[in-house]
Amino acid sequence: MVADKPLPRERPTGIGIVAYNLALAMSRQGVAVDYVCKGSRKDEVRMNDYFTIHTLSHFSRDNALAVSRIIRQTGFRLVHVHSSSALPSVFLSKLLGRIVVTHSHDTEPLHPLRPALLRQAGVDLSDQIIAVSKDTQSKVVRLHRVPRDKVEVVYNGVDTGIFRVTSGYEETLIRYGLSNLDGLILSVGAVQRRKGQWRIIESLPAILEKWPRLAYVNVGVAYDPSYGNKLIERVRELGLSQTVRFIESVPQGDLVSIMNLATVCVHPSTREGFGLAVVEEMACGRPVVAFDVSALPEIIENGVDGILVAPEDTRGLTNSILNLLEDPSLSRRIGEAARQKVATRFTWDIAATQLEGIYERLLSNC
Repeated sequence: MVADKPLPRERPTGIGIVAYNLALAMSRQGVAVDYVCKGSRKDEVRMNDYFTIHTLSHFSRDNALAVSRIIRQTGFRLVHVHSSSALPSVFLSKLLGRIVVTHSHDTEPLHPLRPALLRQAGVDLSDQIIAVSKDTQSKVVRLHRVPRDKVEVVYNGVDTGIFRVTSGYEETLIRYGLSNLDGLILSVGAVQRRKGQWRIIESLPAILEKWPRLAYVNVGVAYDPSYGNKLIERVRELGLSQTVRFIESVPQGDLVSIMNLATVCVHPSTREGFGLAVVEEMACGRPVVAFDVSALPEIIENGVDGILVAPEDTRGLTNSILNLLEDPSLSRRIGEAARQKVATRFTWDIAATQLEGIYERLLSNC
């Protein structure tokens, strides 16, 4: 399995979290996995009897060499890649007669031409495409002109032993200045335009009229500094500097505590290949409000285990947040249903079992 992202413990990214946890879950089920990823230095670590991690400090340059060496040593017949920068490994694997699986975490028309051509080449050379949602599956079929049966959906998961309902997070309250609040609105996602933090900020004045002792926190790296600066400027214009906090990153344990502290979790994204943070929050028993776009309606059943709002509907977003703030029993019911859904549909073990079935089918047909 090949991914151009660091290990989650070094720097958590969506693709890196998915690729690593799939590899780990498959190893727990007795599938041998050599995991090649980007790292601060070249290294090899055996995690268990079935799982070895190979980190590369120069991933783009060295991933094909690493895969070639692993194939020679192990005789692996299948290579699973998670990014177009692993295209050298795809070419090499095909030359060596191996089966290639490509994971599509999200897709859209790419510009400039070079990355678009790289992604298309990877899709064309692959024996199977894994899409993280039905929405992504449809986009891959349309944009890359491939038959639908070449693209199979395997939903991302969550470790419900880590992301769970917890208590006793007083130290976290103090550490992040979240004490003495009557409510916390949380969003988890990179600060970039498609994540929709702007919509939450525009909703806050009306919410604060009824809930003045409330805070809004976004946890996520500032991928788009221009957008981030505009958000901060808008916060100042609205007089919300004491209410709004942007936290770039937190340790996983603190993130779970903050999720459990949240009264409402909000995700007004305009596009999501899947929505990993959404299922993590649902696993913590939190009610989630999201726009009814992309893959989010595949995760949330409106009014049952979350709330879906029409895209770009700031008023609907505001009213949905207020309804959950003002009705603890509704929040509790939705949060409990959310937790149950994740445990039965969105775990890494479920995803790994599905992947293993796909691998076995591909290997039996070659």
